[in-house]
Amino acid sequence: MFYRFKVFKRDSAFYYGIQAKDLAYQLNNKSFIANANMNLADICVSSGMYKEALDFLEPSKIDEKNSNYNTLYYGVLGRCYGDMAEYSNTPYFNKQYLNLAHIYREKALSLTEDGYFFHYFLKAFNKSKDGKLQESLSDFNVLLKKNNQPHDQALVHYMLGELYQQLGENDKAIAHFTEAVISDIKTATKESLAIIKLSELLFKKGDLNKASILIKKANEDASFYGAQQRKIQVGAILPLVEQEILKIVEKEKQRIYWQYIIVSSFLVLAICFVLIIYYQFRKLKKAKKIIADAHKNLKRINKQLINVNEKIKLQNIEIKQVNKQLSEANKIKEEYLGLFFTQYDMVYEKFNSFMTTIKNHIEEENYDKVKRTVSGYNLKREKEKLLENFDTAFINLFPNFINEFNFLMKEEYKIKLEKEQFLTKELRIYALIRLGITQNEIIAQILGYSVNSIYAFKTKIRNNSIVKKDDFDQKLLKNTTLKL
Repeated sequence: MFYRFKVFKRDSAFYYGIQAKDLAYQLNNKSFIANANMNLADICVSSGMYKEALDFLEPSKIDEKNSNYNTLYYGVLGRCYGDMAEYSNTPYFNKQYLNLAHIYREKALSLTEDGYFFHYFLKAFNKSKDGKLQESLSDFNVLLKKNNQPHDQALVHYMLGELYQQLGENDKAIAHFTEAVISDIKTATKESLAIIKLSELLFKKGDLNKASILIKKANEDASFYGAQQRKIQVGAILPLVEQEILKIVEKEKQRIYWQYIIVSSFLVLAICFVLIIYYQFRKLKKAKKIIADAHKNLKRINKQLINVNEKIKLQNIEIKQVNKQLSEANKIKEEYLGLFFTQYDMVYEKFNSFMTTIKNHIEEENYDKVKRTVSGYNLKREKEKLLENFDTAFINLFPNFINEFNFLMKEEYKIKLEKEQFLTKELRIYALIRLGITQNEIIAQILGYSVNSIYAFKTKIRNNSIVKKDDFDQKLLKNTTLKL
């Protein structure tokens, strides 16, 4: 838990460090006690509590045989005195702290094993502090290419940013500090100097917006973590950034003020020009009014003529449609009048013959023959002959009706008639509709079906069509062509 909170929250890390130390004393394990003290010293250095860090390190002095603890011990001491030198204003102490920091870092390096990240990092770090910037830069670039942990990679990016900053290559420094900040955010590292350095460089570059956002984030992180020295560093930059932003705001206010004066001047001139133009316009307006009235009258008359032409066109179209309907009606009337009189004669002859035969049998008092004659008369067959004659007359008028009907049906529901086959009951229903008979009651009476059957047949056809059910009848009427 201490290592989880070490770079995230100082108070929590310190709490778990104390708990670890108490347990170490309960176990009476000197290695555990030393390790707990060094962890507490490390977190105190991160928080800017240097005296407390040294107090924790004092009891951690152990024999030289345990190299792991000595490496951590001297590493924390080196970092502690390095940070103390950075914040010491007295040259005497500054020099003394720098010297101690150098000694302890070299001691820590001598105790690290080759092949580990900390060995390479400390080696390159010591070179940078000794003024060997190019060598240190080369070593850190090599270390950057290794497969490091995210937090370790952030440390390498930070050191490269510092080295490039010292060499005056601020653009490269910004790039590396940016990578360090991204890694810190990904690893939830709140104890970070990279974001402060990045903000400072962006501020010097003139990117105040980003610098302001970053320094505020650094201030939030420092307050959240509890790092006193980071708050001091943020406090040195934040007022400068805010001051520059305030200057820009003031300059913007001045610019807007002078813009307002200039715009106001132009507005006065524009008003003067508008007044002059207005008086000229009034003179022209009187002359234009007469022309406009005349033009308006012409447009009105032209519009009336257009409306009249449109009405004539519509009436002509309606007349053509009526003439077409009358022509179709006349042709249908002629065809079915002829069929009616032909059928009438045939029915009359058959009925007259039938009545004569019955009369003769009655006169002969041969009632058995009367009975056989009556029972032999097939009304159903006569009805079918009438419908067949209707089919013939209809197909003669509308030879393409079946194809036009099938065109509106789904493929599997198209009606296919054998040669010499008459219309089906569904086709007869829509044949009557095409002739203008739309009432289900009349259609049922003509075809000899119930009204419900007619309704069912029509619903079935509409459901199996490729068009909307409500549009089927209109589509069929529109697409069905009369024989010319």
